[in-house]
Amino acid sequence: MEQLNNDICYQALKTRDRRFDGRFYTAVRTTGIFCRPICPAVTPKRDNVEFYPSAEAAIAHGFRPCLRCRPEAAPGSPASAGVHATVARAVRLIDQGVLENGSITDLADRLGVGDRHLRRIFKEHTGVTPQEHAKARRLLRARQLIVDSNLTMTEIADIAGFGSLRRFNDAMKQAYGQAPTAFRRGVKTLSPEKPGSDDPFAARNDDLILRLRARQPFDADYLLAFFRARAIPGLETVRERTYARGFKIDGKLGLMICHFSADQAGVDVILRGPAREAVLEIGARVRRLFDLDADVPSITAQFSDDALLAPLVQKRPGLRVPGCWERFELALRAVLGQQVSVAAARTLAGRLVARFGDALPDDLIAGTGITHVFPTPQSLIGQELIPIGLTTRRAQTLADVIDLFARSDCDQMSGEGLIAAMTAIKGIGPWTLNYFGLRGLGDPDAFPAADLGILKASGMGGGPDKVKALESISENWRPWRAYAAQYLWSALEGE
Repeated sequence: MEQLNNDICYQALKTRDRRFDGRFYTAVRTTGIFCRPICPAVTPKRDNVEFYPSAEAAIAHGFRPCLRCRPEAAPGSPASAGVHATVARAVRLIDQGVLENGSITDLADRLGVGDRHLRRIFKEHTGVTPQEHAKARRLLRARQLIVDSNLTMTEIADIAGFGSLRRFNDAMKQAYGQAPTAFRRGVKTLSPEKPGSDDPFAARNDDLILRLRARQPFDADYLLAFFRARAIPGLETVRERTYARGFKIDGKLGLMICHFSADQAGVDVILRGPAREAVLEIGARVRRLFDLDADVPSITAQFSDDALLAPLVQKRPGLRVPGCWERFELALRAVLGQQVSVAAARTLAGRLVARFGDALPDDLIAGTGITHVFPTPQSLIGQELIPIGLTTRRAQTLADVIDLFARSDCDQMSGEGLIAAMTAIKGIGPWTLNYFGLRGLGDPDAFPAADLGILKASGMGGGPDKVKALESISENWRPWRAYAAQYLWSALEGE
């Protein structure tokens, strides 16, 4: 897809082109309001508009979010996510609240850069300063929780980081011109199933429900099939349009049930248990798990003239790269999956979860088939791993990975640093590193060329079936080789 400029943005605005949703925002000088390009409002005159790369940038320049198209509900934009690696990490840390009680200097220190350099590259890539991003993000996520969750206003004020209901009300009135309660009038509320439902995956009265939208097109069916084939017994359950799992965040247990809408619009997330308090972090993890924000039109445009990939894109235009719930879990899955079938890897992972994972309370998971959460690195240190069915060599590799992730500085390591540390572990080769990069780090250019399935799919489509030759032609697919890999895997459906 072309690089955006004002002419392209205005044309997309006039045609309400959904491919550009989340990629830019239109601010109207005469009204002081900014919108998504798909907004149903009358198209403003060209001379009256300005274009911004993120909703945060529009807010920072004094514009109010539109109440009709809801910019806070747009898929994550490349600009707000940060196309620069350091900016991407900064955005993630800011969204986790690092500036609530810390300074820009503290944030820069965690990123290993100077504070002046951080301010410069952050403004360059997002259009705003880190402080402006944090302020605008707080408003946007509060507005999203008002409309897309069933939380009370007091709960939203606390979760969004306002500190008090009064500060929350004042900030929302100033930003939107209305009290927060006004946003729920006339809005279809997220409600549980009718009383008496015996479906353990249906919403209950005390569940927290969060609605997440996906950038279109979105192939939910492929994602569900992928996760169904790899679901770890006791940890995950995948039904026709549902993915559920147990999880643990900040020492608290929870159950997550994701219902994929029939119209492929996105996911409704049901949360149970004490861990549901981390709803914003959970929402971010779900977006990464299902790759909801992928700019698919831009990605597939690069494959449109490729003889090997074009037919696969045509078959599944909304295909995504499945992510992971957390890096440590994916790292162990990758090691357990070395040189064994998908079914065998599931069995090994299931034994690991049953033996070392914390058990979930019965009232939380009754009837779901889910029993445990995935073990933490700390809980696995020093444990005997051979009894789950591993060879001595594979058990040692797994133990070395566990030791790495148990390090106190592991959470602060960049993706590159983590890959470098894993490379030094005996038993970790190119396939494991690329697979971890692809799903664990969300690296859009990771490409496990030595994967037997990818080689087979390439040969079936008339491409090379040797590693070096495949790596050579994959240069044409940069920087989206992870999606190329997923398309090749999709060619093996029914094999």
